[in-house]
Amino acid sequence: MGTTKTLRTLLPAEDKHTMQSLEANPGKEMRRNVSLACTECQRKKTKCSGTAPCTRCATSAQQCLYDQTSDRRRKEYTVGLFKFHTTLCQLAATLRSAAPEELLSLVWQVQSLPTDQEAIDYLVQVLG
Repeated sequence: MGTTKTLRTLLPAEDKHTMQSLEANPGKEMRRNVSLACTECQRKKTKCSGTAPCTRCATSAQQCLYDQTSDRRRKEYTVGLFKFHTTLCQLAATLRSAAPEELLSLVWQVQSLPTDQEAIDYLVQVLG
């Protein structure tokens, strides 16, 4: 009686730029960005794979060393994480030791602020 057609499954559109680069170089993998290059790759101003040892140092039998102190992005993240941890510990200590009326006032103030960032700034100000 009736024939049923099976429809093919639709997939999301693929990024044209990525597909073109993969088609142009079928055997090549796309490189990933590395946060920190080894000292040898920095000295030679070459692309570092970021592994230990990196590909370039391994093939040329060079000593592969990374100077962790020169990675500014990682250092900024670590400092921010330390500040966050300190604030969180101060908040926990305040919540444990404050009187119930003080807690209600603190909660009311935080809930009355329009954004999370303003609430965080307020807590840092109160706790600091």
